[in-house]
Amino acid sequence: MIVSGKAAVAAMAPLLEQVALACSQPSAMGWISYFLNVPEKALKVPYLVLVTNGTVEGRTLRVTDLRAAVLMLEYCVAGIPTGVYSTDDSSALRTVIALAHERAEMASLAAQALIRQGAHVVLCTYDEALESAELPAPRLAAGSANSGSLLWARRSRPVARTLRLADTYDATLATLGKSTRFNLRYYRRRLLAAMDCTFVPDVRGQLSEADLRAINAACLNPVPFDLFKLQYASACELPGGFLIGLRGPQGEWLSLIGGWRQADTTVLHWQTNASGYERSSIGTVMRSFFIESEVERGTRWLSFYGGTPHSMQHSFVPHVATDLVVRRRSLRASVLIALARLVVAHQRRTRRVNFVLETLSALSREWRHLSRARPRPIRTPPVPLPILPTQRILTAVSAAESSRR
Repeated sequence: MIVSGKAAVAAMAPLLEQVALACSQPSAMGWISYFLNVPEKALKVPYLVLVTNGTVEGRTLRVTDLRAAVLMLEYCVAGIPTGVYSTDDSSALRTVIALAHERAEMASLAAQALIRQGAHVVLCTYDEALESAELPAPRLAAGSANSGSLLWARRSRPVARTLRLADTYDATLATLGKSTRFNLRYYRRRLLAAMDCTFVPDVRGQLSEADLRAINAACLNPVPFDLFKLQYASACELPGGFLIGLRGPQGEWLSLIGGWRQADTTVLHWQTNASGYERSSIGTVMRSFFIESEVERGTRWLSFYGGTPHSMQHSFVPHVATDLVVRRRSLRASVLIALARLVVAHQRRTRRVNFVLETLSALSREWRHLSRARPRPIRTPPVPLPILPTQRILTAVSAAESSRR
């Protein structure tokens, strides 16, 4: 099934969040409406590819109906569709939602489904579960074009985005490098000795539009106000959203962090720090408070959306992101790939390389033909009665174990 359009995809957010939880990817489908409405994606059309466990026509979809969900966007130039479809998340956190051992297959199925709908180039990035084994080559799905009309290429790369939290703050710090531990403790202690700061664990609903304008204008790296306002609204209104802050002695906001939570996982999506406090390392102090508060909440996985330049990244749990490109053997696809190489050559001189164009350029000389897959039936589980989220997780785990056996 393919669902397209912002409204239609956003309406499926509650279901997708539960599917992500059942596939052991909590928080992977958080804040969908935010990502569909950020200004930079205004002209991109979202497509949600759903792989089901059987026929679902005529009734409302349930968690156990879905084997996978893949969220993609079609790129447009001046409002004109290009035929290039891609994820908007290079870290592979929120694109392919499926059981770990099936993500590679689901990415291939989704790419081919979009090509059947008219796409010319599809880039699908997913979180790879197979860390050491050689990945099998993608195969043609039922109903795809013949093997001579589709080409594919793939690469894998390390991604650092997730910190595992221990039972206590001190135990968590012990998992970090020596200099990182020192900085988190030292700068926090020094700032508290210099001024009376207050950590506010919930700032939602406390800031007016005037407050937001002032905070954004005075921060180290201001963003367009419409985007900052959307970030604040998402933290306050969307399921799982949170907003925490650090206030100075006069009530001024020194730092804010926003993101979302689901189950035992928290995603830090954005952080803003007031300018003028660079020597006090406000960002590091805020992260010290943030990590401590998440440990106290019982959070076990802290994910930094898009990664972080902070030295703590060296202690992150390793992930492998895999970029799979499936393309038509067509003139348009060839022209698009050639244009990608030209644009990337120019962008490298400015050091601002677009992820999609860079990937297409990097894989442009590695195309291989898709081979024909042997028919493989999809096992359809018995129709379940309404079940609680916890039972859904157990159902998914049980199904995974059965497939392995």
